[in-house]
Amino acid sequence: MEKEKILRQFQDFLVSYNAVQKDEIWQKQSNIFRTFWNQRVLNDQVKELDDFEIDNVIRLIDYNSKGKKAGDEAVAKVMIPQGVWRKMFNQFKTDKKLAQLVDQIMGTFEQDKRIKLIDELYKYNEPYRNSLTGQSGNAVNSFIFLWAPLKNISIISLKDRQKLIQFLDVQNGPNFENDSTAKKIVESNDSLASSFAKIFGSQYSPRTICSFFYSPLIKNEWRSEDIGEETVPWGGWKKSPEEDFAPIIAESSMLGDPALFYMESQLEDFLIENWDKTELGQKYDLIEEEGEVVSQQYRTGVGLIDILARDKKTKQLVVIELKKNQTSDDTVGQLARYMGWLEENKTNGKLTKGIIIAAQYDQRLYYALKKMQDAEVYLYRVDFKLTEFKDGSK
Repeated sequence: MEKEKILRQFQDFLVSYNAVQKDEIWQKQSNIFRTFWNQRVLNDQVKELDDFEIDNVIRLIDYNSKGKKAGDEAVAKVMIPQGVWRKMFNQFKTDKKLAQLVDQIMGTFEQDKRIKLIDELYKYNEPYRNSLTGQSGNAVNSFIFLWAPLKNISIISLKDRQKLIQFLDVQNGPNFENDSTAKKIVESNDSLASSFAKIFGSQYSPRTICSFFYSPLIKNEWRSEDIGEETVPWGGWKKSPEEDFAPIIAESSMLGDPALFYMESQLEDFLIENWDKTELGQKYDLIEEEGEVVSQQYRTGVGLIDILARDKKTKQLVVIELKKNQTSDDTVGQLARYMGWLEENKTNGKLTKGIIIAAQYDQRLYYALKKMQDAEVYLYRVDFKLTEFKDGSK
């Protein structure tokens, strides 16, 4: 590490980065999150959370969240799908112990106690597929930072933390080979925050310095582009599919016939959030990598799969595509392309399965699928019913 060079680069960075203003923004965003956590998540009087309020909080955490605008501040590119975030927050609401563990972790600054609590969280959360306790530590590190953004670092990926610790020659960091994930999370945060203060001075927040290390001035000197995530400062269908899709289904008395249309992103998120309750969830498992659910918008060399799953019995990979506003030929071609890529790059030639979820099943889709092996179609319907509200007091 060339300390003098880094300090010069840091001064160049500060020319275009208003550290005081950014810290004020993060204090406000932390207050928004704390209010939501205390008054909505932990409040027993609140029976459930709605997607709108959850999404407003996700936008504080994840640059990849829906509704983010250019220039908005978020913790990092966390690489957790929107539907998985929603599922996680809904689980906080229904599982008091899970919420209490996260609450204690965020509010504890004693190193040994925080390590013990995170170990307990990882053990307790082990049965759940909610991406809270992945090996990279993304979610836990995001919550810790957002609770106290002027004390904690916003580099959430443990892989990136390890790289930066090596680059800065930090001596009191964790053993990334042998330590538990909890110990790596806590000790990497504390050792880097301490080193930042020694190198750059205590007047700068860890967020300011983390933003510097992800700036074009220095990022490529310590972080290879293919690692980690980036801090940017800068219901069973046993009766009918409609019963499982209750949140987006009602009947239309206004139009006479059901109004069929689809909202692809909402349906995709709904499936991920409610996976275990659907017929799909009874047959297929979501894909996990290093303890994080990666099924939604699964990245391949030929595009993003809407949902990737695995057959519980055959262990085949299952490509699930929602028929967007496109032709049946395009949808089937897309499905075949993903299946072919997986068979060549992921399954060593073992056949995959395909599922199309559509609002309508027509002749074009029928004939397009006729010659495809292992392909199925599921239909969904979205209807609306307007009911006049009558005030009983009148």
